[in-house]
Amino acid sequence: MTGRTIAWTIEVADIDTALRVGIWEHERQLQPIRISFSIRAQAPAFPATIDDCLNYEPICRWIIDAWPALPHTPLLETKVRELLQHIFDYDHRVEWVDLAISKPKAIPGARGVGIRMALSRDEFDAAFRLTEMPPCQDERALRLAKPVH
Repeated sequence: MTGRTIAWTIEVADIDTALRVGIWEHERQLQPIRISFSIRAQAPAFPATIDDCLNYEPICRWIIDAWPALPHTPLLETKVRELLQHIFDYDHRVEWVDLAISKPKAIPGARGVGIRMALSRDEFDAAFRLTEMPPCQDERALRLAKPVH
């Protein structure tokens, strides 16, 4: 990465995956989950290769393939934190993430019920890394598909 850098925003809309999340007994099984996110990251103004860009494909692969293997958690808020952590840890150039997670089948008649959170890296660190925080369900699984930059 050489030359001038600018902030790029990557948009990923409506990834369908399945997670074990919720307070009800039936939610201990995999259920449909829909994810959308925007990532702002610094990258070259004139990228020459994919290595100059923030490659969203490994993040999406983790959401679809690795994340569903994590154990059940009762709160969707925990899943928000897990995914934010994964995205911020994925690439040091990520400055900000806006993330929405919904359960499409939670309420009959609704397209989905969920949570949205938008945080800068500094806000995430202050809220979750610099305070005593319960560990994610499986830290090893959070590191799956994480490239080294």
